[in-house]
Amino acid sequence: MNRPLCKCGNKCRPNGFSRVTGNPLFNTYCRSCSKTKHGKKERINKILKKDTCELCGFIPINPCQLDLDHIDGNRNNNDSSNHQTLCANCHRLKTFNQKDWTVS
Repeated sequence: MNRPLCKCGNKCRPNGFSRVTGNPLFNTYCRSCSKTKHGKKERINKILKKDTCELCGFIPINPCQLDLDHIDGNRNNNDSSNHQTLCANCHRLKTFNQKDWTVS
């Protein structure tokens, strides 16, 4: 039996075997989407993320190469004006330079 695909295109994660038939069972999401509160973060990212990095202009091969960043560093401030799309490199540099990890 082939594994079904998650909405992001990766294979869904295994979830044991059926007691009746013995066939494998699978979750609705892949491993990384399952870790994001069952795809909730993925749905939010699809709505808010742009197609390129807003700082360096990086064009990704896959949307997973872009992050949704909170401009003020406060991850609880989910106002749309507080979001920007960054590549992983720009996101890490911004977080380091602004010490965003210290904001609670």
